[in-house]
Amino acid sequence: MEEKPTLICSRCQLELEEAEAQFSYLNSSMRHKVKRCPSCGQVYLPESLVTGRMRELEDALEEK
Repeated sequence: MEEKPTLICSRCQLELEEAEAQFSYLNSSMRHKVKRCPSCGQVYLPESLVTGRMRELEDALEEK
């Protein structure tokens, strides 16, 4: 089984933990689990989320 790399917060030097975050765009919002710093709340957004799910939501909202 392949291990995922450990992500460390650049501000606090703590390991990022899985947490649910809310994202808003054009008066709509979505919740998604992402890696987040337990101290300062900084969020890591993987490329797959940004170019996949978030892009789909953005395109659908802009079409309305």
